[in-house]
Amino acid sequence: MQQTLWGDQIPTRRRKTKVIPLQTATSYSITGNDCEILGHTLRAWDLAGCTICLDCQAKIFCPRCIARHPQDQTAIALLCEQHEEPQESQVSA
Repeated sequence: MQQTLWGDQIPTRRRKTKVIPLQTATSYSITGNDCEILGHTLRAWDLAGCTICLDCQAKIFCPRCIARHPQDQTAIALLCEQHEEPQESQVSA
């Protein structure tokens, strides 16, 4: 409790903070099956060589990092950035 200049006790009032929940942007599809046409939007690759598509939530693994996905037998095989061949090597001079 607080005191005034004259020694009177004043109850302390705490302000309540308003918590405003953050709203995430809703995902939208341009074509209806964006992942099949444009390709998957991937999260960062984990240490096991796995990731998840942000749009369709498909589980993806790199077949050169691991032989098969550790949890999902129907996961999609896709090369990670470390094992992709650079675009310059495909162009012949």
